Amino acid sequence: MRKKTIQVILTKDVQKLGKQGTLIKVKPGYIRNYLIPLKLGKIATPSLISQFELQQRESEVKQIHFSKKCIINKELLENSGKFTIKKKISENGIFYGKITKKHILDLIIDNVDLTIDLNKNQLELPEMKELGEYIIEITLTTDVIAKINIEILPE
Repeated sequence: MRKKTIQVILTKDVQKLGKQGTLIKVKPGYIRNYLIPLKLGKIATPSLISQFELQQRESEVKQIHFSKKCIINKELLENSGKFTIKKKISENGIFYGKITKKHILDLIIDNVDLTIDLNKNQLELPEMKELGEYIIEITLTTDVIAKINIEILPE
């Protein structure tokens, strides 16, 4: 006797099964008792499968386009030279206040014409407490990481 499975398209992320839009095979009882009542999946009809494949192709095209934009922005950031920040310093060379991700993000946005939006969660800051040069990493995508130089000078 052969085990029967039904193709299902997930409408939401389901742990251990897959992400939204994934086409999977499950047993009839699982879909009837769990996925459909909780609105986590739909039975894959031929029209839904073709619609799903079309959405997959569109998302791949969008992802490729976004990756190209990120590479262009990485080059813009890395070719923009040093960014300078002037801070008041104490007698022992340590500056007052703190340099935040928002401060650096505003500096980048003011000086570089980017084609994508950055947020402060994409910045990786080292601990900056003294004057000098620091390298900041900006994660545009998981594959594309830009590095910029920040120089902190006395005011």
